[in-house]
Amino acid sequence: MNPYKQHLMSWVTGRAFGLRPGGQGAATVVAEDAAALHRALGEGLVGAGSLVFAPPGAEAPGAAAVVPYRGSLVEAGAEAQFGEDFFLQVQAYSIAGFLALLGPTALRITEDEDAEAFLADADSALNEGSWPEVLTNPAVQLAEVRTLGGAAPLDGPGLRLYLDRAGEARTGALGTPLGHAGETGALGPEQLPVAAELRREVAGRPWLGRFHAAVQALQSLRARGHEGAEVSGFGLRFNSHLDTGPEAPDLALPGAPVLLRSGAEFFVYEPDGGRTFQAGAEAALTLERALVRPEEAEDGTAWAQARSFLDRGSAPAGAAV
Repeated sequence: MNPYKQHLMSWVTGRAFGLRPGGQGAATVVAEDAAALHRALGEGLVGAGSLVFAPPGAEAPGAAAVVPYRGSLVEAGAEAQFGEDFFLQVQAYSIAGFLALLGPTALRITEDEDAEAFLADADSALNEGSWPEVLTNPAVQLAEVRTLGGAAPLDGPGLRLYLDRAGEARTGALGTPLGHAGETGALGPEQLPVAAELRREVAGRPWLGRFHAAVQALQSLRARGHEGAEVSGFGLRFNSHLDTGPEAPDLALPGAPVLLRSGAEFFVYEPDGGRTFQAGAEAALTLERALVRPEEAEDGTAWAQARSFLDRGSAPAGAAV
């Protein structure tokens, strides 16, 4: 992946995508103007470990790199341009499904309608195995996943910053203002205009971390030409006698392998590494039993493969795709 696209995806979502915060300055910084960038440099928020996206002409002495962009990475309905041939659309979640998305797109939740649409889609996925076309599009990234119940353990001011024209620094586009550099360690969670109700709704759906992992898995398969794949735990099980529904043990494990079926083929997606593997039917069904009924022990090669995957994060036998 192009390094600046890796940083851009991380900044939009709050997921690390292989980046490691903790160096000098935030790993990825987006500045609205040169003045905001200058202030952040003076406060030590931007340093040798930072890749900076800033308007043309802005400079960041000492930063790892400065990538110029035009437009907006924040406003729904806007577009950001990088160089001559890369564009990122920014769309509101509630209307994105009705639009023709022409390339890489960030979906943002900023209004009640967006939050309601997202939660309705998540509920439909859990109960019916129905996935919105726009969300499983490999060119789409859902912004601020931690706010929406996704696993983003490294999110914070060390991973990404947004410097607005008012002189405030935030984690992400809609995060809580950090204040001065010395206050960055006390960052709170993202604060959206619909935050209070959204936080309550997200807290009532502890399986949302698993939902986000499943979205990534479906995007991975769609990028490889597999449309309409099914996900274990969302509307069905491949072992039909196994439990589904929000209380199933695997739905509380966002980092556990995601099991998918496309036609007669089975696949396993590893959320932490973002890798997808093809698996034989026996190993896949045994892995599903291990995820849903971890207290059971069985003998045999398939069980040993599944147990190894759960214990060590190694893929069961099968080719990476």
